[in-house]
Amino acid sequence: MSSDQLARLREAVQGLENIIAIVLILLGAAVVLRLSVLLIRRTLLARTDRLLDETRRRTLQPLLESLVKYVVYFIALVMILRELNVDATAILASAGAVGLAVGLGAQSLMRDVIAGFFLITEGLIHVGDVITFDGHTGTVERISIRKTQIRTAGGELWTIPNGKLEVFGNKGPTSGASR
Repeated sequence: MSSDQLARLREAVQGLENIIAIVLILLGAAVVLRLSVLLIRRTLLARTDRLLDETRRRTLQPLLESLVKYVVYFIALVMILRELNVDATAILASAGAVGLAVGLGAQSLMRDVIAGFFLITEGLIHVGDVITFDGHTGTVERISIRKTQIRTAGGELWTIPNGKLEVFGNKGPTSGASR
């Protein structure tokens, strides 16, 4: 076997090793994500009786699952870049600079995210509450970190950026259950 053939064989083996490593990283990320979601659900269900009421659990669960999902995907992406011998430091530094520029341009988005964080953590509204906002009354169907969705009695689905929910009326849960 010539040295040229041997070099090509080494490259092929290295490429195969990279593919296997990337597949293992993706499988590992999927397993970690699945276990994390199960842990979040189990922890929140266990605490529903004692510390968290059902409406707060239904509000916090999607938020925590989404946060874990993004963290796991980010870590997997960095690991894949390192496996491909891409300098992740330069990419992350560039992403930080771009993030700063986008952050300055996306102040309303940041306002929505910060307001959503306080809406959720302070328990101001929960899934199932009936709220009135800007003349529209509806049942809260979903609360995310950025927006809240309410469905009116007429069936309209209103999506409200959390930053706009400065003043609203909350009639409490529709089921009549106390918090």
